[in-house]
Amino acid sequence: MPDPKARRLKVIRRALGAILVVAVLAVGPTDLVARWTGLEPGPAVTLVLVIMAAVLWVTEAVPLFVTSLLILLLELGWLKPVLDEHGVHAPSSLFMAPFFSNVVLLFLGGFVLSAGFQKYRLDEQIARWVLERSGGRPSRVLASVIAVTAVLSMWMSNTATAAMMLGLSMPMLSRVPSDDPFRRALPLGVAFAANFGGLGTPIGTPPNAIAVQAMNERGIAPTFATWILMALPMLIAFLGLVWVLLLRMYPPGVKEVSMTETQAIEESTGGRIVLGVALLTILLWLTSGAHPLETGTVALIPVVVFFGARLLEPAEFKRLPWDVLVLAGGGLSLGAAVEASGLSAIIVSLIPATLGPWALAAALALIAGVMTTFMSNTATANLLVPVVVGISDAPTAPLLMVIAYACSCTMILPVSTPPNAIAFGSGHIMTRDLIRPALILSVLALIASCTAGPLWWSLFVDFR
Repeated sequence: MPDPKARRLKVIRRALGAILVVAVLAVGPTDLVARWTGLEPGPAVTLVLVIMAAVLWVTEAVPLFVTSLLILLLELGWLKPVLDEHGVHAPSSLFMAPFFSNVVLLFLGGFVLSAGFQKYRLDEQIARWVLERSGGRPSRVLASVIAVTAVLSMWMSNTATAAMMLGLSMPMLSRVPSDDPFRRALPLGVAFAANFGGLGTPIGTPPNAIAVQAMNERGIAPTFATWILMALPMLIAFLGLVWVLLLRMYPPGVKEVSMTETQAIEESTGGRIVLGVALLTILLWLTSGAHPLETGTVALIPVVVFFGARLLEPAEFKRLPWDVLVLAGGGLSLGAAVEASGLSAIIVSLIPATLGPWALAAALALIAGVMTTFMSNTATANLLVPVVVGISDAPTAPLLMVIAYACSCTMILPVSTPPNAIAFGSGHIMTRDLIRPALILSVLALIASCTAGPLWWSLFVDFR
């Protein structure tokens, strides 16, 4: 039976969403909006859309993807006519194209690869192979779980990775005493590694892809392989910190952890084809500068092969997380509106001119960290990336990467990220067990992302 408190909160969120939408429609007359905000009509309407999107994304009064589609509806039906009337060229494609842009194709390919790996149990084979070689020592088991989770989440959905790794690793705790701290360290290790692992590739997490798309539009985006080189040192450091911190805070009492036996996985022709196509796709992503194909174009290869060869069925295509793709598209579309209307330039003009690059990076990291603690990291990136793009006097690329990292590194509450929620749902940890190490990790990761991060990244890319 549904929790009455949760039901009341849901009703309140939906009521707030309905009130907000009605309010937006009520102030629909553009002259009224411009008079209230003191802005020109185009930026004024865009500001209303940004505020509406922020409130709906934070409260989740309606599903997140519905907010994205509402943004598109109001852009085409309200903002575009206003911009056209005031001499700003804004074709419909400006707002519609982001929903099927390079970044959306990139994520579509990543989701299809993930579906193929899960169907043919390739992800489980990889994870089990490594786990079996960790032996029974708790510290080595924890290190193996963290490493495998992070590597898989670089290429797969971190939500799917966390769910799979918890399913594989939880049986190890069946013979561990209920009061042993290791019962808390293992699920926490899975959650933190899944969160950090997404930093490793442009497709690891939506904020990465959103930042890359913004950099790509300005010709300053790193290649797929370069991103990995830029991310690996910090990723390894973060994962090492997770391992050390969890062993210190939750030291294992047992001397050995038994590996559970499960049904053997039979090799199949389909599984070999999926693995071969996945390796080809990854190779093309890593060598994106050596051939003319964009990363989004390469991402279509597994989509066409897997479904064309019936390695995946049409029903599995329908089960892909389309809501995430629409959410990302809505954020990109909103970013296009903010820039085309001139609102980004107005927002940038409000930033103190004396604020240097380091202070600006720290401020953006803090803002992103606070926002993503309570709302979707994709929505946070969608809101902040357009603002950074408009700061012409600051190095755009490192600031975009700071935002991408901050959105993935902040993991303080169970609701902050899906892997946190999955680990919390395992029943082995409580909120205080999560907050203590997560707060330390989040603060240190944010500091590293806006200090050491730009210094290291500048060795690979000429940030302008």
